[in-house]
Amino acid sequence: MLAGNLAEFPFPSLVGALMNAGRTGRLRITPLFLEAEVYLQGGQVVHAAVRTGGRSLEGEEALDLLVGLKRAPFAFEPEVLPPHATLLGGLAVPARLAQAQSAWEGLALPPDWGYALRLPREGKEVELGAESLGVLTQVEGKRIAEVLVAPGVLRLARVLHTLLQMGALEAVPKVDLPPTELLVLPIYGAGSGVAYVDEGLYGEWARAIRHAFRLKLLDKEVGIEVRPRPQIPGRLGLLEEDLRRLRLRRGDRVRVVPEV
Repeated sequence: MLAGNLAEFPFPSLVGALMNAGRTGRLRITPLFLEAEVYLQGGQVVHAAVRTGGRSLEGEEALDLLVGLKRAPFAFEPEVLPPHATLLGGLAVPARLAQAQSAWEGLALPPDWGYALRLPREGKEVELGAESLGVLTQVEGKRIAEVLVAPGVLRLARVLHTLLQMGALEAVPKVDLPPTELLVLPIYGAGSGVAYVDEGLYGEWARAIRHAFRLKLLDKEVGIEVRPRPQIPGRLGLLEEDLRRLRLRRGDRVRVVPEV
């Protein structure tokens, strides 16, 4: 079985190699946030489908989307036949792939389409056209993949690119980590607006999120900058001014969770 990652073997080149080899079978592409299948018969691409979150695309638009996917595991399963045909094969497929590749080259979306889209925390005034405004009102909280798996893939990708470049949208990882209960520990010194957690816990969060993050005190509904500190397992270090502001004392139990 042929297997790898699109980061090392881009989708158009991969499909081209399978076509040139006259292969029959199913190419499965499986990032965490969507499922995709491309079927070949005798070197001809006859069907393509992409699915995520109850949405799906088939045929040429599925190919358009997959060309823009920069990294994802793939595996080719020989001799698997398609459920039906949505593509005519022949030279139309390489032409479509080349056209889509040209379109994607001018776009700068995050390589991880599992990132969620949201309005920026610090908004600024931007002037948007009707098309961009229409997309903006529908994408809050959705993953990039969920937005793109819809008719007009390349048009939607261009709009997202524009909104992200203008700062009207930002893309951040979805954080789904359980709350952690910590005991409040006073940190003596000047300053405010910073919380400290044990460097081991901070490292776990950093590896899971792979993005800048803050700390949210769930019981207080407050966000605060967080930094690692050695040898305070099970503790949340807070400066004196923040203790007063949050009405917390040494030994209080608080539930916290990282947020981006």
